[in-house]
Amino acid sequence: MSFAQPLGLLYLISILRRDFPGEFEIDLVEQALYDLDLDQMRERIRRFEPDLVGLSCLSVEAEEMHRVAKVAKEVNPDCVTVLGGPHASVFFDYSLQDPNLDLTVINEGEVTFPELLQALREDRPLEEVQGLAFRRDRQLVQTPPRAHVADLDAIPLPAWDLIDFERYGIQISMNGFCHSPPWAILFTSRACPYHCTYCHSIFGKKVRARSVENVMQEIELLVKQHGIRELHIVDDIFNYDLDRAKRICDEIVARGIKVKIAFPNGLRGDRMDRELLHKLKEAGCYVITYAVETASPRLQKMIRKNLNLDQVRQAIAWTYEEGIIPQAFFMLGFPGESREEMEMTVDYAIHSKLLRGWFFTTVVYPRTRLFELSKQAYPDFDFSRWDLFDLRYWAETPFYTKATGIDLFKIQRNAYRRFFLRPWIILMILWRFPKNLFILRGIYWGLRSVFISLYKLESLFRPIRKFLNRRFGIFKE
Repeated sequence: MSFAQPLGLLYLISILRRDFPGEFEIDLVEQALYDLDLDQMRERIRRFEPDLVGLSCLSVEAEEMHRVAKVAKEVNPDCVTVLGGPHASVFFDYSLQDPNLDLTVINEGEVTFPELLQALREDRPLEEVQGLAFRRDRQLVQTPPRAHVADLDAIPLPAWDLIDFERYGIQISMNGFCHSPPWAILFTSRACPYHCTYCHSIFGKKVRARSVENVMQEIELLVKQHGIRELHIVDDIFNYDLDRAKRICDEIVARGIKVKIAFPNGLRGDRMDRELLHKLKEAGCYVITYAVETASPRLQKMIRKNLNLDQVRQAIAWTYEEGIIPQAFFMLGFPGESREEMEMTVDYAIHSKLLRGWFFTTVVYPRTRLFELSKQAYPDFDFSRWDLFDLRYWAETPFYTKATGIDLFKIQRNAYRRFFLRPWIILMILWRFPKNLFILRGIYWGLRSVFISLYKLESLFRPIRKFLNRRFGIFKE
């Protein structure tokens, strides 16, 4: 499991502090970070006695979110429970079937949530607030959609003072490993103009970027006030505007900011140029992830990714030559994908300069274009039963296997073996990757994820973890 600071909630808190100074007492509870069980959550809610409980989750976390909402209502039936975030934006109607949830905020909440609080305080009709869904007389009510925030500079910087960076520093980040903790995630823009069939669209399709100066204000705040030594930039597409990306790099260098930079979210390889890579290296970048997904031209068109694979291969080579670690995401098991196309993807990864390749089994999320393509590819499959769709990144049984009977895990195992069990890759990992205990922990969690998911060897890793913790003290028990 990887961790990231709850940036969406931190933005909301900073807005409440600005718009309602001193009027609200706020308690930020990071359940996953502190591994709080339901009894601990119950006690936390009981002590704080909130009038409103705000929840946020991804779809893979929805079951636990519903359990927490139930606990909140058990502690105080009169508290208002509000769900926001990616899952709420797509599955608001499904979520509100839970009587323990009162409202959902759909898409961006920086304008909607303060208006909601004001409406609740003044006892005004919630229908007046755009971007909400709720129940009224057992009927679902959805208010008109809220326009996306046009000027991201108008949003105050996140409430970083609430974050325990030391605690995050000992966890596995989205990047999988860390060069120089403590680290923080950073959004410099929102949205992606492309139309990949498997992806979310909660930020819309028009890229909105923060000004370079606004980005630098946050970087300086993180580095100078909070001691951050590493930034994980998680934009949907940081290199959409090459000139802006280069200006950010130039400013980091010009201001003498010493920080390491990672891109765990996946840059678009066919929008990369050599000059940007050189500037990124000068600014402190040490690892870049490219989202390739598939090397099949047919599937590139089908999923509407439409990458120029030759340009991506060139970008990977340039990244390697600049001394930056290139890694990439791939997806196996698209609807209608053949074994030959999967082999094509693995071959592409092996014959590139990638130092890490991650081969994920494709998760088909309801209400995506990929879900509709799956219906076309497998007309005999029962798509009305959502319980057949395991939405976890490491599913118990991948959708592709359920639909075709083909063992996708076997194909995935072979992909990992072919990619990582090469002398060149092993040497490059030892040479090019950071030399610290955090990379050791990252390797442990990476191997654990693969082996437990694919080989069911959980018992093998318990003594390994105990030994590493005894010898190096790298895990927080």
